[in-house]
Amino acid sequence: MRITRIEIRNFRSIRHVTVDLGDATVFVGPNNAGKTAILDALRIALTRRWGQRGTGFDEYDVHLADDTADPRTSDGVSIELRSDEPEPGDWPDTVTEDLGDIIQIDLFSGRRWVALKAQWSWNEDADAFEPTWEFLDAKRDPLVGRSARRVNLDRFWRYLPVFYLDALRDVRDEFSSRSSKFWGRLLRALEIPADVEAEAMRVLDELDKRLLKADPRLDAMANTLLGATRIAARDREGGLALRMAPLKTRDLLGRAEIILRNEPDSPWLPLRRQGQGIQSLSVIFLFQVFVEHLLAELYEEGSQPLLALEEPETHLHPQAVRTLWHHIHRLPGQKIVTTHSPYFVQHVPFRDLRLVRLTPDGTEVRSLPASFSTSIPHLDGLDKVVAKSGDLMTYEAVSETLTVHGALDETTYRALLSLCGAHPNRTELEGKLRDLRDSSSLYITDDDLRALETQGQRMRGEIFFAERWLLVEGQADYLIVHATANALGYDLDQHGVAVIDAQNNGNPGTFAALARALDIPWLAVFDGDKGGKDMIKNIRNREFDDNAIRDRCRTHSAGDLEAQLAADGPEAELQDMLASMGVPNAQTLQGDGLAAKLRDSKTAYASELAARIRDGRATAQCMPAAFRETIEKLAGLQ
Repeated sequence: MRITRIEIRNFRSIRHVTVDLGDATVFVGPNNAGKTAILDALRIALTRRWGQRGTGFDEYDVHLADDTADPRTSDGVSIELRSDEPEPGDWPDTVTEDLGDIIQIDLFSGRRWVALKAQWSWNEDADAFEPTWEFLDAKRDPLVGRSARRVNLDRFWRYLPVFYLDALRDVRDEFSSRSSKFWGRLLRALEIPADVEAEAMRVLDELDKRLLKADPRLDAMANTLLGATRIAARDREGGLALRMAPLKTRDLLGRAEIILRNEPDSPWLPLRRQGQGIQSLSVIFLFQVFVEHLLAELYEEGSQPLLALEEPETHLHPQAVRTLWHHIHRLPGQKIVTTHSPYFVQHVPFRDLRLVRLTPDGTEVRSLPASFSTSIPHLDGLDKVVAKSGDLMTYEAVSETLTVHGALDETTYRALLSLCGAHPNRTELEGKLRDLRDSSSLYITDDDLRALETQGQRMRGEIFFAERWLLVEGQADYLIVHATANALGYDLDQHGVAVIDAQNNGNPGTFAALARALDIPWLAVFDGDKGGKDMIKNIRNREFDDNAIRDRCRTHSAGDLEAQLAADGPEAELQDMLASMGVPNAQTLQGDGLAAKLRDSKTAYASELAARIRDGRATAQCMPAAFRETIEKLAGLQ
């Protein structure tokens, strides 16, 4: 079993979010956006003893509209978890037998699922905040009778053990035989055969004797300390001995620790003496050891662990972080991860990413889903429309859920609308279908994402942490626009703007569609030649209308960037720059000839021009108007 969806209401910075979860899901976003709140909601709902003391909540966890709001008058915290069977029959028989009272079944697909709702709200009669829990049916109503028994909750927890590793992973705690949730359990679970234990004790006793004989002062120390037993025992003979080796093999196991060296010629050192990066990684892989060797013994057959992991990249260098995703993805069980590392994000599949932002309405989460759903009744003729759509649509009759797997085309949309004609709630149904069409229009195809996976990998780590995007054509544009913005007093990095040179990273239309799907504000500046116009056409083909194109896209009026520089830029400065680069007769170049020489060495001239803009030799006010106007507009872009 694994959690496929979590819906959170009124928890910390979260007013209301619903998030689909996969085998591995990665949350990215700025500090204090709500990433940790999502992990904590999962952890609290799956590990606390509801109905008993210590639910894990306090009054500060209740989301409030403002500083004057009273948490006692709010709706309280609500966390709803859903676990779906991947395919019919995937859940082991032990799961269906133990959880039979709470398992529901989708009659259309035959898949089974369980939904749990945990709440924490003010109880007037008890004059206190109290926790409650309930399992839900397809209509999200509470199950009653046998399904509401406490034993069902305990059984459900047993099949979904959750483990939490925060960003401040300390090997002194995680590899402690007493305090570690993994290491200590592993050591205590070890079983030493009797003959091996007897031989170990013989060796330890012999070692102890030899150590005591090594220095005669040890005997004298023991005799002096024996006085303590004479005083305490009074009229009975006591005894005291120094023990240099462990007294029991269990003591020996309790002192076990990891030692390692990074190179063959390096000395062996305890893990606690290694660098912070190695220490942090070791704790993550300790979880894998625990799951592989002890999970089945401590939990039920068929249990799947859920690892909530904060910032796995902590203390690692960029090259190590780039490879880390593949190791985490291979860890057993379900992984829910938060990260601040653009290097880590580079290798995470797009559909596994969740963008977390803090807005005036609280935390919001954006993703790139492969399907979109709405709730409508089973209308006459609906089955025919669904069947005619092929694999595009499915309908779950019990929960009255219509799902579109991709983008809803206009023909199918019109067919659905026609079913609402005689229904008493026609207006409401048409609104739901319209919202379904609009949301599914944000669908990004697998082919588009595969292209971005390869072509745009360098940019991926940056763009998902940016507040705004600026699309330009190539590397020269990238260098010059950064320098120009900085000279104009609007540092793009400081203001969270990612400049995407689309020519080197993929299709500009795909980036525009991606920004729309993730609700990231964006602008674009392209050449005014055929290549630039083709880029705008590419964006328009992603269902951006003329108003959106006019509002978001600008082109250089003189043609390409070099032609615009030759027309607008400081001619003497450009001539001097080319001369310093070794271009013959640079001081005589003008107009088309100047532009042509710039094109001959695009990256080289752009680097030099950017440096001159930054140090003030080339004034930013002489740079292309499309750049300057777009930079000004970025400052207020929402």
